[in-house]
Amino acid sequence: MSTNQSTIQHALQVLFTEFDNSPSTLEICKACLAIFNDHEQDFLKRVKSLDQLFASKPELEPIHEFAFDLLLVKLLSAENKPESFFDSPEWDQIEDKTIDRGTELLNLFLYLSEAKEADVEISLDDFLNEFLLVDEDEFQDELSIYEPFIVNEDILEAELSSIKEIQTAIKDENPIKPLFLALVLFFQEPEGIVDEEAAVLSKFDTAVYETLRGFYRH
Repeated sequence: MSTNQSTIQHALQVLFTEFDNSPSTLEICKACLAIFNDHEQDFLKRVKSLDQLFASKPELEPIHEFAFDLLLVKLLSAENKPESFFDSPEWDQIEDKTIDRGTELLNLFLYLSEAKEADVEISLDDFLNEFLLVDEDEFQDELSIYEPFIVNEDILEAELSSIKEIQTAIKDENPIKPLFLALVLFFQEPEGIVDEEAAVLSKFDTAVYETLRGFYRH
């Protein structure tokens, strides 16, 4: 799996600017890009720098873990690590230290990377059944997380109001809940939503949706 470095940088810039395009946030974005590109630091040191950067501007906390997702995608798919790296003590330490980090967007970023590399069209069904393998017994954790997509078979034909109603009914402890609306819209309209829909989205939903679109289309 390989993702162009510029794709990740573009997605990171979209994440910041769609959430908050104030001058101070743009400065944080530049600093974040510098962390991403600082290959003198190992991954965990870059994570520490990233965390310190977000701590300096608490209002950006809602997108903190999405930036972590992109940093991990960069390590996994853009830094040309040999296969042996994933059997190394360094990788074991990364896994141990970041076991509770990131969001479900990581899965989608990795899926989109594979789809682009294979030059195949993306779809919600492909993501759930061929990438996440939710219908296989050993992946029942994924099944429980993504159940709201599965039980609502016509979700991709749903209106925005209906999608919001389904999102509201998702249990708070399900990590997919805050991402649900943006993910549905992305699979509905990966080329872009209409102005009427965009106008009623929160900054958070817009940032998630446009980051996915920017990652996929760049």
